[in-house]
Amino acid sequence: MSKIFLKDMIYRQARVVLTIIGITLLIALILFLGGIMNGMKIQARQYVESTGADIWISAKGSGGAFIGFSLLVPEYLAFLRHDKRLTADSVSPLVFAQARPIIRGKAGKAIVVGYKRDKHGGPRHAIEGRMFTPSEFEDYRPQDLPLAEVVVDEKMGLTIGERITIGGKELKVVGKTKSLMFVLDTPLLFMDIRTAQDVLLDNYLHVNMMIAKSKGNHNVSEIATDLNQRGSIEVRTLDQTLDDIIDTYVDEPMKAVTFLRVMLCLAAFILVTMITYVTTLEKTQEIGILKAIGASNHYVMLLILKQVALTSVIGVVFGLILSYLFAIFAPIFVKIDPVESAVVAAISFKACCAGGYLAGHRATLVDPMVAFRGEI
Repeated sequence: MSKIFLKDMIYRQARVVLTIIGITLLIALILFLGGIMNGMKIQARQYVESTGADIWISAKGSGGAFIGFSLLVPEYLAFLRHDKRLTADSVSPLVFAQARPIIRGKAGKAIVVGYKRDKHGGPRHAIEGRMFTPSEFEDYRPQDLPLAEVVVDEKMGLTIGERITIGGKELKVVGKTKSLMFVLDTPLLFMDIRTAQDVLLDNYLHVNMMIAKSKGNHNVSEIATDLNQRGSIEVRTLDQTLDDIIDTYVDEPMKAVTFLRVMLCLAAFILVTMITYVTTLEKTQEIGILKAIGASNHYVMLLILKQVALTSVIGVVFGLILSYLFAIFAPIFVKIDPVESAVVAAISFKACCAGGYLAGHRATLVDPMVAFRGEI
């Protein structure tokens, strides 16, 4: 009698296998979609945090450094270099813009990052090859164009000496940097600020933003608030900038995905409840016989819950394994959160057991005599 629930599962193995497959796929999809969102959030933070800057300045009314249209003239913001609350020589102009580089004859996607090599905004060293040649002068001069060189992300698969085209201008790959992908695996192309102005702005003096590093004994929020009062610029702290990026590039576009995850959770609950309920109805005569020979309602309930629990555990475990396999072989960066995995697994298991309980409760109402007559 103690193994009767296993024998029953073996007898109805096709139904059990289909139930396990359903739970497995639903769990895997729920976690995979969450992993995509987690990966996007990680990539959204990587570059910004790597710069070391905690003050981000854009044009007034742009909504933030990475959000809206922003053009600044660095020379107009010379007063920032004399602000004693900012680290000496940390104020730096930055060009950060999407581009469609021509790589090996095909248009790709990338983000151009133009900055001054000795300041915040990009890597100081290459992990292979060398850094780009910097411009000669500190201020903007149309004739001060360095060699057209670029340092690429290591994951782009380009070789040192290879050439790419941006904005109709050819650049030579001179180095590789440690991977710092932006949202949805968008690689970053690092170059001198003047080179970026040349290929993107047709050798014009504007930049997208200015960045700086505050001194440790000053409150970053107070500095940002004070600079905002100047009226011509919009200033964000590092935390505000990260919140802006994640809200714009991750949370807002992924609302539909979040809704889909909720629907998948409901589908998992309904699926298991429906399959368990239908399976239970198919066993009304067996349940009637069990009750006729003395099986209690508690025993019948326990029998059904054991089957549901075992099926759910197998489905959840396989779902966890499959979600991590999806993450490994996915074409974009996916990060499955272990804590989220545990929460989803626990909720899914409880939902499955709840469905089993409803079916079990229905089974306990079976009258043995009615079951014998085949009226159910």
